[in-house]
Amino acid sequence: MIPETIPVFTYDDIIEPPAKEYEEGDRKTAVGWLKHLFLFDNVEGDPNLIWITPESRKFYQKALDLLRAECTMKRGETAEDWEETATRKAQAVALNKVRKKLGYTEEYYQ
Repeated sequence: MIPETIPVFTYDDIIEPPAKEYEEGDRKTAVGWLKHLFLFDNVEGDPNLIWITPESRKFYQKALDLLRAECTMKRGETAEDWEETATRKAQAVALNKVRKKLGYTEEYYQ
């Protein structure tokens, strides 16, 4: 399910790099946020299960491509590699640019 709104990101929403996992409680890496918002859908009736639909996979890929375009990456570097060395602030700034490019203009903070 594609969310109707997504938050404005601050550095407090991002895990300190290098992260061992893409999610720690309410904080995530840049790619972790994209997966959480656009890729993973909860299975109705069981919040412990997730599923990935073709629609969510396409939207996640679009968001990931926008993130790659916003970040300064070396040739052959993946978004996951980039977030391992990027500051929390740089990741938040990149996510907010992706957010705007995807058409999310309503601003709210978590």
